[in-house]
Amino acid sequence: MNAALFEGAEVQLGAMLAAREARMAAQHGLIKKHNLPVVSFTLNIPGPVKRFALADMLFDSGVDMINRALLSHGIAIADGITRRCETGCEYIAAIDGDAYRAKAALTALEESFPAARLFDMDVITNEFEHVSRADIGMQPRRCFLCSAPAAECARSRRHTLDELTDHVHTLLWQWYADAQAERIGRTAQRAMLYELAATPKPGLVDRRNNGAHTDMDFYTFIDSACITAPYFAQCAREGLCGPADYAELFARLKMHGLKAEGDMLAATGGVNTHKGEIFSLGLISAAWARLIHSGVPVTAGSICQTAADIFASAAPDAHGLSGARLSAHGGFALALNTALPILRREAQNGMDTAACAALTALMAQNEDTNIVRRAGEDGLEYVKRLCTDADTADADTLMRMDDELIHLNISPGGSADLLAAALMLYFAENDL
Repeated sequence: MNAALFEGAEVQLGAMLAAREARMAAQHGLIKKHNLPVVSFTLNIPGPVKRFALADMLFDSGVDMINRALLSHGIAIADGITRRCETGCEYIAAIDGDAYRAKAALTALEESFPAARLFDMDVITNEFEHVSRADIGMQPRRCFLCSAPAAECARSRRHTLDELTDHVHTLLWQWYADAQAERIGRTAQRAMLYELAATPKPGLVDRRNNGAHTDMDFYTFIDSACITAPYFAQCAREGLCGPADYAELFARLKMHGLKAEGDMLAATGGVNTHKGEIFSLGLISAAWARLIHSGVPVTAGSICQTAADIFASAAPDAHGLSGARLSAHGGFALALNTALPILRREAQNGMDTAACAALTALMAQNEDTNIVRRAGEDGLEYVKRLCTDADTADADTLMRMDDELIHLNISPGGSADLLAAALMLYFAENDL
């Protein structure tokens, strides 16, 4: 758990009381201005520190959830105020709709996931009456520690401040870790799909043709890619919440990877479409997440170094390594230092142009074991010369190269895996 995400300034009781009075004045002001009900949203954060990074993130997410929930019930936001004070963030909105319907929608939201127990959502009618849970036939809120009525625990001070604070921090971290893991998982899957879609890729499956393959096509790769997001998210969860020891962490990643490979083969009817990318992007997902856990700035370089450190726990030297594992041992150096700068430079010209330029640059340098298996060392050297000498910025040239590699039955799959890694690093940098 990243302690920096919970750091903030302490506030005094007087400031809290003044904030409550100001909030009530703002609520009444909106009601008078529009003659409409009002929704008021804050967070229940125990202790003297009311604002810190994770609380602000949950608040912003809560505002978005409120607006979506109300809209889905046909209730529009007529006017809204967001205030970010040392006493906590506040969102107050006049709503064009039934107050009781709004209360039902927001009560359901408060129960929708564990961290939503921290949501404090009030609905006030245009006659200045608070709509209670009882008014819509709901039971009072329960304490998130013991499930007794929350008001009863608050009055009796049944739980210590440390107990409450620790539990709230756990709820917030679990919510944050899940959100980050899902985001990283989606990013890895996006990188996989972008690598597939980039066209024309010499010798590889793309939108133009099946490359030097007879057992797979564009849709085989889509079927495979569709099963990967949960796997990549699980790798990210291990980076966020898994073992501190890198050897134990890598053992867990390996276990998840083997399952993902089985799911891939089931989805493709036994065709190996993404084994290298499952390994590489899974490792990058865990590395990216471990940086978040540690509070270290996330950069392409720090992701690659962390990935290398994790992998080194299982393979401390490069002896006997090849392909994706050798790339991992070296911190995906070609993806980082060769392909990524091209993606940065060429993305403005479209991702086909950027990705294909990055791919051919990789092909000119990569010791691609896929090529060696199909065409031997001579074939590998031929592909390197071809990509070094040709004008690979020209689409017609790339298509001629594609046709030639298909004729020679050469598929640079290892370079494709590195392209996917570079795309993920690019997306991480741009936080897509």
